[in-house]
Amino acid sequence: MKAGDIHNADGVVQEVPGFYGSVKIEEKVIQKIWKEQDFLAESLFTECGKKIVVIDCGSWNLAEEGPDFTGAVLMIDGVQHHGDVEIHFYPNQWCQHKHHLDPNFEKVLLQVSVFSGNGISESVHTKNGKPIPTLVLLPHLFQALEEYAEHYALAKLSGRLTDLDQFIAKLGSLTSVEVDQLALKRWYAKIQFARNRLENQHWSDVCHQWFLEILGYKRNKSSMLRIAQMYPLCFWVEQRVDPLEIFSSINNWRLKGCRPMNHPRARLLQYAELCSVNPNWTDDMMDLVGSIMQAKGMVGVERKTITNLVKKWKDAVLCGKFAPGKANTIWIDGMLPLLSAYSCTDAFEVWKHWPTGDFPQSWRSIFRETGWTDRSKGKVLSNGMVQSLIQFLMEEKDQPSLEK
Repeated sequence: MKAGDIHNADGVVQEVPGFYGSVKIEEKVIQKIWKEQDFLAESLFTECGKKIVVIDCGSWNLAEEGPDFTGAVLMIDGVQHHGDVEIHFYPNQWCQHKHHLDPNFEKVLLQVSVFSGNGISESVHTKNGKPIPTLVLLPHLFQALEEYAEHYALAKLSGRLTDLDQFIAKLGSLTSVEVDQLALKRWYAKIQFARNRLENQHWSDVCHQWFLEILGYKRNKSSMLRIAQMYPLCFWVEQRVDPLEIFSSINNWRLKGCRPMNHPRARLLQYAELCSVNPNWTDDMMDLVGSIMQAKGMVGVERKTITNLVKKWKDAVLCGKFAPGKANTIWIDGMLPLLSAYSCTDAFEVWKHWPTGDFPQSWRSIFRETGWTDRSKGKVLSNGMVQSLIQFLMEEKDQPSLEK
């Protein structure tokens, strides 16, 4: 481990570059990305130019010694190989961790790193001198590292916590200004995500892709993105797609534990209905800019103004095709940041006061116990509070630990 790495209850944590500064990422987050193949896997090439096709990512080695994944099956330049895979943040950590001297790493076929070596070439080889190619994962990720870190933090807080009282005490000690600052960081990150997406793509294409990604939730986001890329918005508007056929054409859906209403087949049918009844939904979103400008000019943003905006989004744009919780999630996680970035409109106050989208219901008691919400004092749960909690989780060095 090098300077800048941190240990916590789950292993190594490293501060890595993010859109709005450094972000703490646990090594297990990167390992989980590899395990779930949560990245674009169609055109993978190592730093030395070898083409990689992942047939089997291997078994996750949760022991302290040895490679991170064992028994992987990879096609390397068209030749099938069986062996192990090691995961790092940077390529030079292979030597820093002395894997080149460790016989346990003789079967490694591939080193997967998040970042490149920044032009600094360092020999990566096993103890017997076998060269190990390096695959840099960052260009192939579906989302920014902050988003992966967010999902991992959410998963931790959704489990049984051993030190919940201490965690709630920390949250309760935050001032209202500090809570707003946490939400503002989340907003800036989402705006940057939106700008990156808009950089090389048309407005309607980005709306279409991001909308379907959100409908896929975490477990099926990658499959939904592939569908969005294979079948552009015009296909859906012109009704040249059969959602059931599209669903059947994808064989890597993750359906275990999926509730019927969140099943990707059901979500694809919903999206097809939206495109049928409102083929101009991406353009109709632009009509909301004026209402957003009016709302942000008000001191504190009146609840009535937000209520009117919510109604326009759900009824005028989505035509009532999505339940309130999912409609809010689509808006606050994707469409409002996208609209704000595209129109150069600062919609933070609207985003902060917007009703909450999907989040674990167990969080409601956390908000009450911290004093963030109290109806008797007019403190109503909002999206800004949920986003502040997520940001706090991502920044907290000593996150709540899970009971084993």
